[in-house]
Amino acid sequence: MAESLLEDEPMKIRELFGHFEEYGWETPSWEIAAKVGLPVSMVVRLDTNTSPFRPESALRDLGLALGGLEVNEYPDTSYLALREALSGYTGKGLERFVVTNGADEGLDIATKVFIDPGDEVVIPTPTYAMYGITSSIMGASVVSVPRRRDFGLDVEAILAAVTGKTKVIFLCNPNNPTGDCAPTEEVERLATESGVAVVIDEAYFEYCGKSTIDLSDRLENIIVCRTLSKAFSMAGVRIGYLVAGAETVSKLNAVRPPNSLSVVSLFLGKAALAHRDEMERNVRSTVEEREKLLHRLRGINGIEPYPSQTNFILFRVVDGDADALHARLMSKGLVLRNLSKRKGVENCLRTTVSTPEINERLAGELESALARRPER
Repeated sequence: MAESLLEDEPMKIRELFGHFEEYGWETPSWEIAAKVGLPVSMVVRLDTNTSPFRPESALRDLGLALGGLEVNEYPDTSYLALREALSGYTGKGLERFVVTNGADEGLDIATKVFIDPGDEVVIPTPTYAMYGITSSIMGASVVSVPRRRDFGLDVEAILAAVTGKTKVIFLCNPNNPTGDCAPTEEVERLATESGVAVVIDEAYFEYCGKSTIDLSDRLENIIVCRTLSKAFSMAGVRIGYLVAGAETVSKLNAVRPPNSLSVVSLFLGKAALAHRDEMERNVRSTVEEREKLLHRLRGINGIEPYPSQTNFILFRVVDGDADALHARLMSKGLVLRNLSKRKGVENCLRTTVSTPEINERLAGELESALARRPER
């Protein structure tokens, strides 16, 4: 019997793992509950920017249709029915869409089309970590361009960072984790003057109503990436989509997996788009709560909240330690995103805008944690 080679030397893996910084997975709620000694029902996730509302109408439609779904068969690999629903939602033609398993698969597909080993991508930071991760996996070097002090894009610096090796500029708009939204004119300038693919992640656009999607009508290097995870309350369903010019879409579809969405996901996505009035109502409620929460946070000593055009609020801890505050809130069952060690948002935490009750609970816990001791 031949001896196993693994006994003599380890498996050979890609060299990128010597310097690769992987994505920081969110700790599951049950693990947090066990760590802080609370029942899991007391744990509130304010770190994932998901909607506090269930998509009741879509779930009701699924319940009625579930018995007739052909789960024993593969879905239509062209995803025609969902593309028709997306066309009705966006006003773009059927040939303009690539349906994906969440926005992350859309990012992955884009990097597969444009990036060869040794290429470069330009990313304004701080922003969503997956742009750099998916690009690094494809062998690209990531060129980070710091945002301005107000978190806006430094357009001149981004264009200056573009070289002959640059293949993609990634933009998150509105940006995660800072919550600001770049003007369409700045995005158009980056696309026209850089000459490279500009991938614009609009995961949160429903919360501000501002989109660059119309730029893709005339600029072939514009690719807009969207998701139903946030405003449509479908984070657990995993539906995303890319919008681009027809020629670009044909290239993106060439590397798209044929069956990455299930028949259940496709049904729920179509149903959610059919009930967009429910989404719009929930978005209005979230935006109202966002402004109330922002006003409330501004009245709490020790933190500095930033304006937001999304469903989350970033705030800096100016009197104290963000790590300690994060741990204190977690002990109370409130899980925020800890960004304290990330460049550009040092000592910052990010909270999802939730229901009035949970928002008030958060504000109360912040006031308690940051209360100054009376002078003696």
